[in-house]
Amino acid sequence: MNRFYKAIAVSVVTVFAAVSVYSQEVTKQDSKQDPKSQTTQTVVAGKQNTTSQDYVFPTHRERFNRYVKSSVGPFRLAWTAASAGIHQWQDHPEEWGQGMKGYGRRYASGFGQNLIQQTVTYGLDEAFGLDTGFQKSKNEGFGARVKDALLQNITSRTKSGKRVISAPRLAGVYTGAIVARETWYPERYSYKDGLRSGTTTLLTGFGINLVREFVFSW
Repeated sequence: MNRFYKAIAVSVVTVFAAVSVYSQEVTKQDSKQDPKSQTTQTVVAGKQNTTSQDYVFPTHRERFNRYVKSSVGPFRLAWTAASAGIHQWQDHPEEWGQGMKGYGRRYASGFGQNLIQQTVTYGLDEAFGLDTGFQKSKNEGFGARVKDALLQNITSRTKSGKRVISAPRLAGVYTGAIVARETWYPERYSYKDGLRSGTTTLLTGFGINLVREFVFSW
């Protein structure tokens, strides 16, 4: 029970830290914004394009459907199964053993961690009025599309289309990982292992976004 309360405390600190980062980012964005300007412009391959002109903020239902898909959708379930298989092969954590029982615990752990991550992300998106979902780039050129795909892993969009540091994503990734290590993982694990796992998840997201941009989306 002490580990549970510790996990909650660390998670709250993580969320507040992410919220603080978001608030500071919004303040800087607002101070730099030209009130006469309606769009942010960039130059790509010698052409002038707008990054927010064609952006449409998703509806509540669209964001909820995305939350469900990210939590229990086919790709997420398959990804969790593959991840559990890798951890089974690595015998990680070794206390969970092998066989179907060990695999089941690893699968349930991965599913639970992701469910917490997606729930925190979705909740903060709704609270702040942000869009943390992935959308394929509307820019032309390989470099511009790579940049957009990578940026979407650490940023969210406001209703006007501006990009800000993604407090929902950061809070979700680290809260899910920390709660898992501080609750159902073996006693030798702590929030420090959660921070490392969260960072790994965040870095993996860059690669996933590139696949979604150039190979197939889901």
